[in-house]
Amino acid sequence: MTDRRRMYLGTEHGILALTGDQDRWEPERTMLEGVQVYKMVAPAGSGILYAHAKDGVHVSSDDGKSWDRVFPSDAFHIAVDPSNPQTLYVGTEPVHLYRTMDAGDSWEELESLAQQPESIRDKWWFPVYPHDSHVKTIYVDPRSGGRVYVGLEHGGILRTDDRGKSWEEVSDGIEYLDIHMVGGDPAQENVVYAATARGFYRSDDYGHDWILAEEGLDRDDFHAFAAQPGERTSLFLTATRGTPPAWVRPSGAEGAVFRSEDSGLTWQQLGGGLPEKLRRAPEFLAVDPRDEARLYVSASDHQERLPEGVQAGGEVWVTADRGTTWSQVYEVEQPVRILCVGLA
Repeated sequence: MTDRRRMYLGTEHGILALTGDQDRWEPERTMLEGVQVYKMVAPAGSGILYAHAKDGVHVSSDDGKSWDRVFPSDAFHIAVDPSNPQTLYVGTEPVHLYRTMDAGDSWEELESLAQQPESIRDKWWFPVYPHDSHVKTIYVDPRSGGRVYVGLEHGGILRTDDRGKSWEEVSDGIEYLDIHMVGGDPAQENVVYAATARGFYRSDDYGHDWILAEEGLDRDDFHAFAAQPGERTSLFLTATRGTPPAWVRPSGAEGAVFRSEDSGLTWQQLGGGLPEKLRRAPEFLAVDPRDEARLYVSASDHQERLPEGVQAGGEVWVTADRGTTWSQVYEVEQPVRILCVGLA
């Protein structure tokens, strides 16, 4: 059994693959060179890699040695069904949802998502031209492959319990419908969490009746989170102070990582080597595929938020003790658009 991992950093110029362990990571190779990569999924033990890039969705069946483009460029988010690594969901801009069950050889659109009543679709609006909302996050419940949550930026959250044949909007209680991530509790099927641009929320009823779950949080823009099983679910959350336009200040994004040991009821900011205010925005978080105590966080600049002449970069932080202590293990001279960790 190997202790070595492979870390994938999606960047503006391809995927940088690193191999290493806790503290030492070395570049191994670059994949999809010259392509902007926004999202990547590496289902454990499958040998399959999925990458959402500027020119569409790519799949590799040989650990990244070769790639095939299997979906056109209007993709915006991808997610794998945990029960079957060949089943991939792709959300697009404008809002549509597609699924493949054979690793990209064939596709079907789950048409009922885009066919919601006008009263729901009226909320699907993005503040930047051309104002089309997009699928920002997809959560496939591993206990029920038929239950899928889709979060829109902007537009709210929808849920299907029948593999996409029908959908229900489940956004009540969320004040500002800029959804960044939706995910479930590993111990309680009915409990779901949502990170948004203005709050972190919890639902105890499959996405109904959301309530703020922010005691101890002193940031207001929430990005990625991970839920870890235990006597009570532990949550890890990345956040910044303000949305990207505010990050032009000298202190940057003022990012932080938080942990909750009681299913999101209360939170504490993590230190142990992490700065109190990360200048770069900590937007991505990954759990180790073998060791649940080990987590990875990437933080990056946004080029348009930097002074003229300053080059954007990114960095990766690792903890091996559930967030008590952290070390910066890698820095790259370009923003990290996605962080993914698999086995080497």
